[in-house]
Amino acid sequence: MTSSARWHTAGQWVMAVCWLVCSVTAVSAQEGRWERLTATGVQAFEAGNYAEAVRQFQAALSLADVGSLPTSLMNLAAVYYAQGQYSAAAPLYQRALVLQEQILGPDAPQLVPVLEANAAVHRKMHPVQSLLPWSTASYMAARARRIGEREERGQPPDVPWGTFDPRHLFDNSGAGE
Repeated sequence: MTSSARWHTAGQWVMAVCWLVCSVTAVSAQEGRWERLTATGVQAFEAGNYAEAVRQFQAALSLADVGSLPTSLMNLAAVYYAQGQYSAAAPLYQRALVLQEQILGPDAPQLVPVLEANAAVHRKMHPVQSLLPWSTASYMAARARRIGEREERGQPPDVPWGTFDPRHLFDNSGAGE
């Protein structure tokens, strides 16, 4: 290989490394920006400045990644809920629930506040229907209670039928023998 070819190859590697470092730095800066926007939105919300809270939370939402997206959705929904804009809050709460279920599973304890928020917004939107035991609000509230009670008792989440549960591999109770 000629020296000019080596320099060309080395130059490509330097460019690739610079691109990688700049990309990581940009992602890190974006995460820091999401956190700052979220914190500013929380402060505005707590001060009752809902217009500013919405602006900050919407900006944070556009920067959210998979891990922070449910939080961004919940924050924005909470502002709409506090303003009585239940039809704007409901789809955000529902989307946060779906994402959390996909990330954590259907019976994770972290779902309790999301389920409770969904139930509350459904009660506001459909006050009479929500009194029925088979309503969406009743279902979500009961599900939140069930998960919370299971967590208090220290029980593991339900495993759907047919789902592989690796805990059975280490079960020394003799069951299944």
